Amino acid sequence: MQKVESLLENTNFTNFFKSHTDWVDLITVIDNFIKSDGDSLYIDSSKIGTSDGIGAMIVDLISNHIVNRTKKEIKPFVMYVDEVHRYTQTAENYTSGLISIAREGRKKGIFLFLTTQNPKDVPDVVLGQIGTMIVHRLTHFEELKSIQNHVSQSSLSQITKLNQGEAILTSINLLQDVYVRFKKSRRPHGNDTPLI
Repeated sequence: MQKVESLLENTNFTNFFKSHTDWVDLITVIDNFIKSDGDSLYIDSSKIGTSDGIGAMIVDLISNHIVNRTKKEIKPFVMYVDEVHRYTQTAENYTSGLISIAREGRKKGIFLFLTTQNPKDVPDVVLGQIGTMIVHRLTHFEELKSIQNHVSQSSLSQITKLNQGEAILTSINLLQDVYVRFKKSRRPHGNDTPLI
């Protein structure tokens, strides 16, 4: 009870569900999205802190709600979670929703697209369900160890030497890993990496 009261008093949690002065019924918005055709739904959780577990709790709430719908209630879609390590590394470990989607989502038409700079912080059961990865430069032993079952030995040794815009594409649908190079987008990001 104290934990629930604490969360309800948490400004980040409260502000996430507010739109100006009106409360947003997030569950109704999600239900409308998963039933409709041709729409996108963007849920911005960037202002929620990562240290208190609020973001992880919200991602888990959304994931569990979606995966518990019947196949008839869902039109196929891709659930994109940016910087997923922010929501899976908390002490409370709110990951049951993402794990359920990773295991059972495909049969309902729910597909995951996850990005992370820290693959070791993604639960093993979720990583084990991933069929395709685009791996940019990783140098830390634990990060490399977490993806070693997804890439060939020769690709694993190349990953530490990749430059900006380079990656290894690995997939269960490919006979071998593929080296790829991405062209820089012309879209302004406001966070250019300085070249030294």
